Amino acid sequence: MPKEAFTEEQLLELWNTYGQRMERKGERIIASLFSMNKPSLKDNFTIHIELPNKTMVDDIEAIEKPLLRFLGEELNNYSLSLHKEVNETVAKKHAFTPQDKYDKLKEANPLIDLLRAKLDLDF
Repeated sequence: MPKEAFTEEQLLELWNTYGQRMERKGERIIASLFSMNKPSLKDNFTIHIELPNKTMVDDIEAIEKPLLRFLGEELNNYSLSLHKEVNETVAKKHAFTPQDKYDKLKEANPLIDLLRAKLDLDF
């Protein structure tokens, strides 16, 4: 059976669809991985994704086979592979803890620290 070509836009659409499927199943952590991390298409039908930490790589690996089966069926291409890479700079894009969220907010608006001090607020 010939390998079907597809675009990165088609991949992203199906990636989001699979994430929504995980959300409906109650798999909120997995679903968040799909909404936070967008894959890119590389040579030889390799799907490349950068994740902020090893735990997220493990989470993706746990559902990799059903994900690739879904994508293969939808794209009519069973030669897909998934390359996962830990990239800690990706973690800086997302605020996970209250401190992370505050630091990101402070980065966008340094006066927020003054407001926090004036109101004697802690997090």
